Amino acid sequence: MNRQTSQISHNSSTQLYYSQYLKQKQVSPIAERFVVDEVQELRKQVEQLTKQLEFKEQMISEMRAHQKILMNRLSEPTYYQNDSIIEKLKEFEVQLKEKEVQFQNQFIENSLLLKENQSLKQEITRLENLIKDPSIPKFVNSIVDLVIQCHPQNHFPNSKPELRQCWRWLKKILNDYIQLKQRMH
Repeated sequence: MNRQTSQISHNSSTQLYYSQYLKQKQVSPIAERFVVDEVQELRKQVEQLTKQLEFKEQMISEMRAHQKILMNRLSEPTYYQNDSIIEKLKEFEVQLKEKEVQFQNQFIENSLLLKENQSLKQEITRLENLIKDPSIPKFVNSIVDLVIQCHPQNHFPNSKPELRQCWRWLKKILNDYIQLKQRMH
């Protein structure tokens, strides 16, 4: 689960940076809404899982109330009915234990889902804060400006290079630097 959260975080932050970059270039609103749609989808999942948990908890309480009613209805049997009632009681107890185990498993599953819901809520909050962070566009713009300054004037057909091109250029520069350092030592 931790691995999935970090993967979601990585993908979301990458999409967020790209979305911010597209905003500055005034690209279509579809690209801008991509991250917002993802956050809304996560919220819907949290709501659905919360509703499922509430429904299963309600079922458990209803089953317990039904069990109490059935136990109260049992009256003292006559001597000849005793064997059949004891047999039915044993069957009922077996069924009740099976249901109890089933509901305990569902309760555990719901608890895990609730915990996952909480982590999703935290992730949503973190993503919303990242969307509002003003330093991200500044950082992206500074990287793009650096790439433009380090290339000849008409190197890029558009006025600015794409974020992907900038990232590749930075990786190449860093790899070359590391190789030079290794040769020197």
